[in-house]
Amino acid sequence: MGCKVTGSDEGERKRGLMHDVFPPAVFTSRSVADFKVQNMILFPDAWAGFRPPVTLRWEKVPFSPTRAGDVPKDEAGIYSFVVEPGIANHPACSYLLYVGKTERNFRVRYKEYLADLRDGIQSRRPHIAGMLTKWNGYLSFCYAPISDESKIIETEDALIAAYLPPANVEMPGKLRKRMAFILGT
Repeated sequence: MGCKVTGSDEGERKRGLMHDVFPPAVFTSRSVADFKVQNMILFPDAWAGFRPPVTLRWEKVPFSPTRAGDVPKDEAGIYSFVVEPGIANHPACSYLLYVGKTERNFRVRYKEYLADLRDGIQSRRPHIAGMLTKWNGYLSFCYAPISDESKIIETEDALIAAYLPPANVEMPGKLRKRMAFILGT
């Protein structure tokens, strides 16, 4: 969810990022400009090159404190946050914002995100709290169990490289420098 800021001053970049994560209007009235996703990159070559190290079986739960019990407490693997407008019962209108992994279990990780939402800008991960705050009420937590723990990081890296999710701050390997160049960060 970072934004492109010109100039070389690191403070200027951080102020630009924080404005995109926590736009001032989020705390008062909101406008359409507050919901612009500035780093959306759709790259079909990356999709075509995606080679998952495991087969993924995705499940989806609306992101809400009342749904934490629906998230498995005995499985680990890959997860993502997807924003879904839910308009007109459209079957395929969503946008992937973030990809992550957990080697503990999905419910523990889900509850950590609920804590980030609750803590807001005081969260230990303000860019994540900003994503959760900005899209609150329209987010789904999608997860895919991976029984072979050694494949979790490799799968996460492959998904991030294919999707280029805007809320992921860290990119794998060579992609990190390439994305910094493309986004001007």
